[in-house]
Amino acid sequence: MSEKGSTLIEIIIAVTILALITVPICALLSESVYSNLNVKEMMAATALAQDTIEELKGDSFNKIMAKLGEQEDRIEFNNHHFQRSVKVQIKKENLLKITVKVKGKNGEINLATYRGKY
Repeated sequence: MSEKGSTLIEIIIAVTILALITVPICALLSESVYSNLNVKEMMAATALAQDTIEELKGDSFNKIMAKLGEQEDRIEFNNHHFQRSVKVQIKKENLLKITVKVKGKNGEINLATYRGKY
């Protein structure tokens, strides 16, 4: 009878040890998946901001000058929803500052560049 009781206690101890090891590992994996989703969204936001900057830099100075001020739009990019803001400012007579802000659920990316008239 005592041998059956000790076997039951051994099983309970083994299950407890297994649970103590398994629960933190599952929590770590869950946090890792969540972190990866955030990183994917921020990478998509960065790519969108860079694409916008490059597209504007390819335009002529006068075409960019016509876009003075701030324009906002909502956009879906790589299965993520973002709010994009493009701001064009005059810094000097022949120098424009272009700022692109892309905001998602998990953060915001700000990129800026200058475009001169040459």
